Amino acid sequence: MRLLIFLLAAHALFADEASDFFEKEVRPVLAKNCSACHTATALGNLSMTSGEALRKGGNSGPAIMPGKPDESLLIQVVSHTHARLKMPPSGKLSDAEIGALKQWIADGAVWPETSVPKPKPGAGYQITVDQRAFWSFQPVKKPAVPAVKDAHWVKSPVDAFLLKAMEAKGIRPTTPAPKHVLLRRLYLDLVGIPATPAEADAFERDASPNALRSVVETLLSSQRYGERWARHWLDVARYTDDKLNIVADEPYANSFRFRDWVVKAFNDDMPYDLFIKAQLAGDLLPMKDREPLLPGLGFYGMSAQYQEDRPDVTGKAFLGMTVGCAQCHDHKFDPIPTKDYYSWLGIFTNTRLKEYPLANEPTVAGYHKKEKEVEELQKELDRFRQSQSRLLAEILAARIEKYIPAAYQVMGPRKSMVANVAKAAGLDEGVLQRWVDYLGRMDHEGDYLKAWQTLLADGGDARNVGEALQAEVLTLHTEIRGVEEKNLATLGGAEGNPALAKIVLLPYPRDKYVFWAGLFGDSRTGFTNRKDVRVLQYAGDDLDRFLHGLWKEYSQELKAKLEAKKKELPTKYPFLHIVEDVEKPKNMQVHIRGNADSLGEEAPRAFLSILSPESPAPFTKGSGRLELAEAIASPKNPLTARVMVNRIWAQHFGSGIVRTPSNFGQLGDRPSNPELLDYLAARFVESGWSVKAIHREIVLSSAYALSALPVEANLKVDAENRLVWRANVRRLDVEALRDSVLAVAGTLDPAVGGPPTPINDENNRRRTIYSFVSRRKLDATLATFDFPNANDSSEQRILTNTPLQRLYLLNSKFVMNQSRAFADRVKELAGSGPAAGVKQAYRLALNRQPSTEELRWGQEYLASGEPLSSLAQAIFSSNEFLYRQ
Repeated sequence: MRLLIFLLAAHALFADEASDFFEKEVRPVLAKNCSACHTATALGNLSMTSGEALRKGGNSGPAIMPGKPDESLLIQVVSHTHARLKMPPSGKLSDAEIGALKQWIADGAVWPETSVPKPKPGAGYQITVDQRAFWSFQPVKKPAVPAVKDAHWVKSPVDAFLLKAMEAKGIRPTTPAPKHVLLRRLYLDLVGIPATPAEADAFERDASPNALRSVVETLLSSQRYGERWARHWLDVARYTDDKLNIVADEPYANSFRFRDWVVKAFNDDMPYDLFIKAQLAGDLLPMKDREPLLPGLGFYGMSAQYQEDRPDVTGKAFLGMTVGCAQCHDHKFDPIPTKDYYSWLGIFTNTRLKEYPLANEPTVAGYHKKEKEVEELQKELDRFRQSQSRLLAEILAARIEKYIPAAYQVMGPRKSMVANVAKAAGLDEGVLQRWVDYLGRMDHEGDYLKAWQTLLADGGDARNVGEALQAEVLTLHTEIRGVEEKNLATLGGAEGNPALAKIVLLPYPRDKYVFWAGLFGDSRTGFTNRKDVRVLQYAGDDLDRFLHGLWKEYSQELKAKLEAKKKELPTKYPFLHIVEDVEKPKNMQVHIRGNADSLGEEAPRAFLSILSPESPAPFTKGSGRLELAEAIASPKNPLTARVMVNRIWAQHFGSGIVRTPSNFGQLGDRPSNPELLDYLAARFVESGWSVKAIHREIVLSSAYALSALPVEANLKVDAENRLVWRANVRRLDVEALRDSVLAVAGTLDPAVGGPPTPINDENNRRRTIYSFVSRRKLDATLATFDFPNANDSSEQRILTNTPLQRLYLLNSKFVMNQSRAFADRVKELAGSGPAAGVKQAYRLALNRQPSTEELRWGQEYLASGEPLSSLAQAIFSSNEFLYRQ
């Protein structure tokens, strides 16, 4: 009996240990590398949701054979020893991960039954334990700083985590960067412009242990710091200065106020949790003085038109989650059901755009009073001109029989001048020219002009063609107007209301309507002031020349009153582009397959299910924006701190610890150093969410100060430099490049904030962050240097090196003008002599003295008769200037 009890106890102990090993060592490996393709999607017919499913296997047979790891297909595939199958697609698993899988299979492949809960009837989408085990959904736990062999190299805990990983691979970091390279790196990273010669000299002379820290503190307290780092966030926030209007430019009146607020937030080191809340719900925060936070609502207040991107942008920007992928179906890879998407969308559909005035009430009321007077006069003038335009079109339609023969005289064999034909026939020259232009087009649809085309090709009686066409047009016009009147009557009268007029209840025959609209204009779009829109349609001042007597006098009186009222209208008061909650918020229903006409279950406004302990609690405060902001900015949220410190790391090292900064899901990259990422995330929260504190952690490390020199042995082990054993060389983005050119030339305008200026304005010498960014048509210079599409959230710049960039540096007026200014500055500072000029140019642009060879080359170049401005342009075009080492 005792033996039996002992055996049962031993079995229970073994089961507990096996289960613990599975949960700690095996499940995370499977969740990280396999779940994306072999849970819900079950690619290759292989499900990896239970031990039974693995034993059953898929198209290639059983995945595991308990007790026989080397014979198990899973081990062969992840070890890349199988002849055909090699998984995961991202690359071979680490030796430690393969070892854990082997031991698990050798010990019998125990898979605790509790890991696969039975679905509750009618519960819908349920998140599995495997999905919750994914690395980015695990709570942030601050790891202990590891011990390393070479403790002397460690200046910061950052170094310890990096060196531990390097030592595990048997590699050593490269040599430190020279002081001038490190200084240039710091200035470009933190403020986006190079140091002055005086600043570089001071750093070179300072041999104290606090020399680097002193420079870092100076840069972090500079106004230039916020200008540099705000631009990184504006990429994520898809900031622009205009709307996406494909017809005409439509700039925002006060977009810059959001941009300037972001600059100030970084300069003030606003706690990142408050930075988040201000942009999501600054108007709802329980604070006495909320007004300084309201500009942050521009994050939503200037959202792209014609598309609902707010759930997607919110997920990517703050959580590194592609929530938008669940709009039409449950997310294929991450645990985000469609219901979660519409619960978030419901938050934003219960908000509306608003202009928040930055002026007193009398000023605002006075402006709106004047604006309403202008609008009423404009409507009155438009109504009158619309009625006269329609009447004129009908009159001109009744004269087609005269204009067709005249047009034939112009376009037929005789090829007479329009003016001569019109004068001889007593016709309006402008109307005849329109007919000639219209009839000469090649894109006519239908058979209405077939007789005209035959006349033009073979000749005939133009009068008969004109009479027949006139009769057909007048009949067609009566028919179309009859359909319109019936539709308007059904709608209760929509005359002068384009929004209602677009609703078509009785259909128009397509070919008939296209031909009619080509002559009379598309009435569904309302009245237009564009000239020469259609043959018989006249508008604006072009219409007035057909008016006479009281009609003309009335039109001119209205126009004069309108112009007078416009002159009385003052410049509009300043305001913020923000959002506010609607009065009576309500939940959305799921749009089945993304179709708004096919509604499914209700989706209560709530947080994401995967980031909620159980079923997410519905939001009850207004739209739910404040509750969403609080959930995102919570220290308990496993994603928020990780995502932001990773963004900061990426800007300093060229790539993040996670190389997909806005995707921490299954299809995103895996962290190259998970412990370091969690250490930085924990420190971020401990510091009070201070971005500047994370800068200090990073830039004061030995790793940050490394040179870019390669080490052959290291390249064989880590060619991508994922372990950060050297610095990554990368081209400057357009802001740092342009701003550096202006700074070195001595022409940089230090003015802060305010309305944007086109970057191609010859007088624009301000920092590039203050240049106009278009959602409609990106400036060519910005596009040439890889500025992101402002219609989407951009997680990182894709920096290229193209011939167009080199041609810009060679031929652009901006670079040539700044090269001349650079040369003038060199002459002023260096005095006479080519040697002094070359030395001064290098000190200004590159923070160092030229080498002996460079000095000789520069002197010879100038001695050959080339101007100093040409040498300056060559330095601007050099790799050392264009690249951050």
